[in-house]
Amino acid sequence: MLDTATSDLQGLDEIRVALVDDRKDALTRTCDLLEDLPLSFESMLLRETQTLDSVLREIRARGCNALISDHRLRHQSHVGFDGAELVYRANERKLPAILYSAYVEDDEATTIREWRYFIPRVVEKGPGSVKVIPGALKAAKAESDGVRPLERRGFLTPIRVVDIHRDSGYPTVEVTVTAWKPDARVTIPATRLPVTHRKLSPGLIGQVFLGDVNFYAEEESELFFHKLRPAPEIPSDWKSE
Repeated sequence: MLDTATSDLQGLDEIRVALVDDRKDALTRTCDLLEDLPLSFESMLLRETQTLDSVLREIRARGCNALISDHRLRHQSHVGFDGAELVYRANERKLPAILYSAYVEDDEATTIREWRYFIPRVVEKGPGSVKVIPGALKAAKAESDGVRPLERRGFLTPIRVVDIHRDSGYPTVEVTVTAWKPDARVTIPATRLPVTHRKLSPGLIGQVFLGDVNFYAEEESELFFHKLRPAPEIPSDWKSE
């Protein structure tokens, strides 16, 4: 039996977890990796015709009340969503869900951060990560019950754009978050900005936005940027000469 902390398993005895992937071989490997966990699993291979809503309905129809999803779901099944969005929508609808991917490092600043607000935990695939799955599911269940730890709570805070990247396949901006680490540059998807600012003109550099940011997070990969909007201009009589 896998060495997993007893406290991480408490409260999970009635959970049946749907494992979602778009590749049969990857789904089989995930099942093999997780087989020693004392949890109940149901494997689900995505079909090309499925929508995000139909997947969530099928999860419920199969009697599952939690979800572990791969992230890159478009390559084999050609569905119109990534695993991060599926996990986001599941948690948004009070279905505890976590992301389990082999490409966390590649995608965390783009297609994962796009949906990070409702993703309690992101776990990188591999034998060494299996033992953290119960704790991750427990954290997702707690959030679905309305309990967010301090590092997962968003607080209104300003961010400043310091660079833009338009030439990549996924346009991004670099920002600083004074309330987190003032000198650190954090990459976020351009789609996190208001629609009116997503063309990424050079004039965007230096602009300040307000939004909900979990600046108590320890790691950059855990940061989310929610409901960003332009910060109001400082009244001229407040500015120093």
